[in-house]
Amino acid sequence: MNCEWLIQLHRVFPERKCWKSSNAIRSHLDPRRSRKLDRLSKHLGGKVEIYAKREDCNSGLAFGGNKLRKLEYIIPDAIASNADTLVTIGGVQSNHTRMVAAVAAKIGMKCLLVQESWVLHEDAVYDRVGNILLSRIMGAEVRLVDEGFDIGIRRSWEQALDEVKSRGGRPYAIPAGASVHKYGGLGYVGLAEEVRAQEKQLGFAFDYIVVCTVTGSTHAGMLVGFAKDGRQRDVLGIDASATPPKPRRRC
Repeated sequence: MNCEWLIQLHRVFPERKCWKSSNAIRSHLDPRRSRKLDRLSKHLGGKVEIYAKREDCNSGLAFGGNKLRKLEYIIPDAIASNADTLVTIGGVQSNHTRMVAAVAAKIGMKCLLVQESWVLHEDAVYDRVGNILLSRIMGAEVRLVDEGFDIGIRRSWEQALDEVKSRGGRPYAIPAGASVHKYGGLGYVGLAEEVRAQEKQLGFAFDYIVVCTVTGSTHAGMLVGFAKDGRQRDVLGIDASATPPKPRRRC
């Protein structure tokens, strides 16, 4: 996600009114309040107050997660393109692929998921439980590929797109984490607006906002969103990819 591009858009359209949102997805998003973590704050010495915004359970649609905010802006483009199949990629237990499967089921599209071996595991049923099981239940076609982790554009994903075309389908490409996409960060521009409203209710503003960073667009969208009131440097990304230079280049 190109942050400079997003910032330019945000300056021209600060309220995101120009971007088309999916009502089918928006109706499932729950603006969770930021919850104070009293015990963790106390455990860390009691000199700071730590709050958590539960993006892991922000929706009743397939248990939610941060990818639903991204898909809110991506899916209208998929519908407008006249696609019939959403094609994306992630690890075997990817929450992203699970949410793409859920959204495809919601809007009546087919779904092809490429699931690569991004996490080493010894569990014999790792590829048959959890997120990947839910994706199968929701009707997605699942393709297991024995390739290691990388946040770049994957050949296996490009092959899946070509395969859908060869079968006469009309694929819509959603990259890993919905990140390397022109609308990938917009949902998290909106999250900043949501946090500001909650800060007003709480009566204070957070000193720092800490976010997990892998493919980059959650972090990038938040940087842009909080830039509205000059707080972009207060957004701290913690790399979870074990490849810090790559997310840094994306943000």
